[in-house]
Amino acid sequence: MKTLLLSLILMSENSFGAGALETAQRLYDSGQYFQSARYAFSSTEEGVSAGEAYSWITLSLMRAGMPQSASYFFIRTLQSGQKAAIRRVLVHTQALMRVIGPDILKRYLIRHTKYEDYDEINQSAYLYALGKQALLQGDEKYAIGYLKAISSGSTLAPYALELSGVAYAIIGQVETAIYQFGRCVSQSRGILSSASAGVTGDWMRLERSQADDLKNRCQAGIARTLYQAGRFEEAERAYDRIPKESLVWPDILFEQAWNGFARSEYNRTLGKLVTYKSPALQFVFNTEVDVLRAQAYLLLCLYDDANNVINEFNKQYSGVGEQVKRFVESKASNLSAFYDEGKTASTGSLYGRSDIHRVMNRFVRSPYFQTLVASEKSVENELAFMRQMDTASSGGTGFPGFLKQVLGSRVKQIELLGGAFVKNSLMDYHRVLLSDFDKMSFIKLEMLSRAKAKLAQNSSSVGERTRGVRMPVRRDDQYRWGFNGEFWNDELGDYVFGLESQCQGT
Repeated sequence: MKTLLLSLILMSENSFGAGALETAQRLYDSGQYFQSARYAFSSTEEGVSAGEAYSWITLSLMRAGMPQSASYFFIRTLQSGQKAAIRRVLVHTQALMRVIGPDILKRYLIRHTKYEDYDEINQSAYLYALGKQALLQGDEKYAIGYLKAISSGSTLAPYALELSGVAYAIIGQVETAIYQFGRCVSQSRGILSSASAGVTGDWMRLERSQADDLKNRCQAGIARTLYQAGRFEEAERAYDRIPKESLVWPDILFEQAWNGFARSEYNRTLGKLVTYKSPALQFVFNTEVDVLRAQAYLLLCLYDDANNVINEFNKQYSGVGEQVKRFVESKASNLSAFYDEGKTASTGSLYGRSDIHRVMNRFVRSPYFQTLVASEKSVENELAFMRQMDTASSGGTGFPGFLKQVLGSRVKQIELLGGAFVKNSLMDYHRVLLSDFDKMSFIKLEMLSRAKAKLAQNSSSVGERTRGVRMPVRRDDQYRWGFNGEFWNDELGDYVFGLESQCQGT
């Protein structure tokens, strides 16, 4: 079979003769998809319009299992403005969006197509692009309108439910937001589909991971919406439904700490935060954890403890801040270097010692970056095939040579997108770190002011009742145990301190 394939591909483009596009269509109908793409490519020399030729190349490469190559011709077809050609390729919109990602395609879909150009299945992809764009532009009501129209049978439907939940939460429609997030939780497995062009076993494993991640993000959306509405007890129970083995959970633990803080349950806040001391969570980099810990101690008037947290923070993170700053400045114009470093962090040990990689752990293991890495592997597979074909035909020319250029450009696009993502994320976290240093300074000033006022108090006030803390209420499904200094995985996130407030007076 391989010998037969090579013999077909070794045919010279010069021998195609007249009627290349008709030949391409016949080859497509007979299942010879790569050969079909080659004939369609050569048809432009016979005066066939680029849009028409590109549309058949797109169809053929998608059926040949080469979606990365097909994406270039898909976009070029849209740009041609030829309605018949455009409508021909739009049948692969949802499949391409699944592999390439919506962010790359959405601007071309919005600019060059209309709703009536799509069949029923792919209308959902167009509506999703419109909905996400509207949400990013702050038009929540338009976003909701587009997203509501997406078919429930689309693989994009669970993602649309997540965006709808976000939009409803932003405009304050709490119950509707919770309902949309809940539907997303129950339907998150709907993004999986075994029958799609160019989807390999690696992609299926990635999508299973993304389905779990989406489910947990939507569950977090329920909890965040309840927190936003001040329904803290319900939010706590919603947070508890997120499994601890999820990569979402380390950030959720911090949000739960804030949920306790909002109820003045500072001992519960400190219990959540002490979990980050566990060896199982040593990979986590979140400077705001220490800021919240210092605030909790401050409101308990435990000034020595607050001061210790502040001093430890300054010692631990001053060097990290400088390291991140130097790294960003040294590679400021080299986005490929940022992408490569992000890949190294994402494929390396979660518990690596590099501080830069600990910072990156918060975003390079996200679905967005992991999809870029998987896309690059897919491109490399297609490139390996094209190198084989190019060598066999002794050339760098013709269709194989052109596809090599297309795929090389696709690799560069992935590097630029991934590099920009890593660079911008690092800069964002550096800004957060600088802000947290300022917060620690304010906490220290407030602590010193309170300590001074306490010393000035009359000794007769020592016996007055304490204030500033509410002891956590133990639920029926919670037990009280002493802590012996050991962290157990099944206990992570369930610790509660038993400190008494040292604040005096009313």
